[in-house]
Amino acid sequence: MIRFALMAGMAGIMAGLMPLRPPSAWGGDIRICFDRRVAEADPAPNMPRFDSITVPSGTVFNYAGHAFGPADDPLDRAHAAPFGDGWRGLPPGEEKRRRALQMEDIGGDSGYHRPQAAVMIGATTTLTRARPCANVAAQAVLSEDWTWTADHIPADPHVYYQAYGVVHGSRFDPTFDTDPDAFQWVAAHGGLNGIVISDIEQSVTLHSDD
Repeated sequence: MIRFALMAGMAGIMAGLMPLRPPSAWGGDIRICFDRRVAEADPAPNMPRFDSITVPSGTVFNYAGHAFGPADDPLDRAHAAPFGDGWRGLPPGEEKRRRALQMEDIGGDSGYHRPQAAVMIGATTTLTRARPCANVAAQAVLSEDWTWTADHIPADPHVYYQAYGVVHGSRFDPTFDTDPDAFQWVAAHGGLNGIVISDIEQSVTLHSDD
């Protein structure tokens, strides 16, 4: 639960809530999906049982890393080798390429600078087990506090974003802490991902309360 701990720490430092400058227009699209493997693999007693997830308008997706598969399985867990040691059936060159990209994502390559990018969806969307993905209009999010600086985010099937928080009214809340709620639970466990499918050229700016 590294991501959850990091978010909790940042929320503690910054109080986690920032007002939002209202957007003037929506631009671009992101394909969001929930990863059923995340929901079905954890035997925790407080795991919700659900057939659908309602992803609210204002959900912010933060850049998460390189994608090796679609938005419902960006790390290609469907073809993972046993014990997390690579993937099954890949040519050696492709496996080497993926391992190098993974090193970039975990900070093992000092020459790589992760994109400081995040996007916010503009419509409430319901995902179901039968329909786990949906295309949603989105804008880039800018914030000095969160170091998001990308105001133009190109479509790219090779990178993915992960749910990071939600704008409620005029404020941004980076915590997912309501376990019985399916959306909150899946987002907190890293199971709600997105891939930008058309260029996002509009942006909104988050400002701290200070």
